[in-house]
Amino acid sequence: MARWREFEQLASRIFAELEPEAKVVWNDSIYGHLTETPRQIDVSIRWHDGLSQYLTIVQAKDLSAPADIGIVDEFSAVIRDVKASGGILVCRSGFSKTAQTYARNCGIRLMNIHDAQSANWALQLSIPILWLELTPIISTQAVVYFEAGDSVPTRDPLGMPLTYDVPTRRIDVMSSFKKHWNSPGTDRTPGMNHFIRADRPVKAIVRDAANSIVTRDVEDFAIKYVVDQKSWLGQFEPSECRGIVDYLDESAFVASHLPVSTVPFIRDDRWQPIQDISRVAVNLKGTVVTCRKVVLIDSLTSEELSISYLSPELETG
Repeated sequence: MARWREFEQLASRIFAELEPEAKVVWNDSIYGHLTETPRQIDVSIRWHDGLSQYLTIVQAKDLSAPADIGIVDEFSAVIRDVKASGGILVCRSGFSKTAQTYARNCGIRLMNIHDAQSANWALQLSIPILWLELTPIISTQAVVYFEAGDSVPTRDPLGMPLTYDVPTRRIDVMSSFKKHWNSPGTDRTPGMNHFIRADRPVKAIVRDAANSIVTRDVEDFAIKYVVDQKSWLGQFEPSECRGIVDYLDESAFVASHLPVSTVPFIRDDRWQPIQDISRVAVNLKGTVVTCRKVVLIDSLTSEELSISYLSPELETG
């Protein structure tokens, strides 16, 4: 198959991937209203919005030099002839500056196509990646009603002993949080307080004045966590990828095919840490991959246990 024909077919494939609801036809023939003759169209894209019908035509040029103003002018005439809603000119070697200026004023989009697995049309490009890591910062809160002479362990790594029913069945707070955090539906919105509240009464396990193990009432018990988000901005070059480069939109690359298997699963230490992800995201063009890594918990100990104590009033007389 001729190389130019393969280039047209690749363009047709990419636009079909980008516009799955449209009818994309390679090597179409559309009637010219001004020339009163059928015009050969490399790729046609037809779609509708309600009762309105739209047609965009694509001309693909596998040229060894940038397309000049004459090629844009010729394509502009074809757009008018077939009464297309818009036109896209694709050129392997890009476009001259005057061609870009003319196309912008005519409303014609200028693009190139990329196929990472092609020896002929693989471009030197990389895709931005926003890497987010979410880690929970945990504490507990409760109001415990002690009695005079009660004592609790102060160096227990799991915090104050708690139970739902009897003192011999202790609540494992950290295991409960681990199960919650590792669940797919967990709210992990960064920077706000999240609470996990018990669905039944909780009691504290203490030793009373007679050194017997007893329980005391607990109110407002909750596991509190705040999600700490750290962010990095990087670039990667996928080994399998197709898409378009838009010359009139800061050479933004829009992927039509980008398998998940080609996206990095490990953060690169060369990526730059960023403080305000919203500002960075606004400036990025085209396809941007966001990786949101949730730090799952294998083992967890409490570094901060915050409990509010309500002691009984002392009788002085």
